[in-house]
Amino acid sequence: MDKNKMILRSGIYTVYRNTVYEINRWLDRDGEYIYIHDKEDMDDKCIKKDGYVIRPITSDEVSEVYSVTPYAIYKGYKVELRGSKLFEKMAIAPTSMDNTDYDETMKALGIKHVYDGDDTIFVPAKDLDFYERVKYYDRHEYFNDIFQPYKVEDYHVIIKDGELHRHKVE
Repeated sequence: MDKNKMILRSGIYTVYRNTVYEINRWLDRDGEYIYIHDKEDMDDKCIKKDGYVIRPITSDEVSEVYSVTPYAIYKGYKVELRGSKLFEKMAIAPTSMDNTDYDETMKALGIKHVYDGDDTIFVPAKDLDFYERVKYYDRHEYFNDIFQPYKVEDYHVIIKDGELHRHKVE
């Protein structure tokens, strides 16, 4: 089993020159950038930073922007995953995704609130049903800090033969 294939998607992505890249924000200035991993996508706007090649991008240079949030169903309740790499035991926490009642979920799953920590428990991965929520954004709005998705899709993620298979939930 290839452990690199056992990672749920998580983050904000864009399509630049027909390649999918994760979007990152500059820490010391405004703007988005991508880590270039395809040599064919390198150009004079690329910058070497900490041993990586990064490239500032604009909405006119990309064709699509979408975010992916992994989650799971545990004992009939939607839960947040703490991390996206799949292990034998997974850290989960209640979520308010889809207006789910956070406190009701905590009570049903037997999670006690800790004031100086997370409301997190560890459960066997085999007891979880994995999903990914994909939100699609207008690329021009996204780059102008308008984060209202125009489409939302859920994908059921099934582990088969050591690989993740995604099936759109209708």
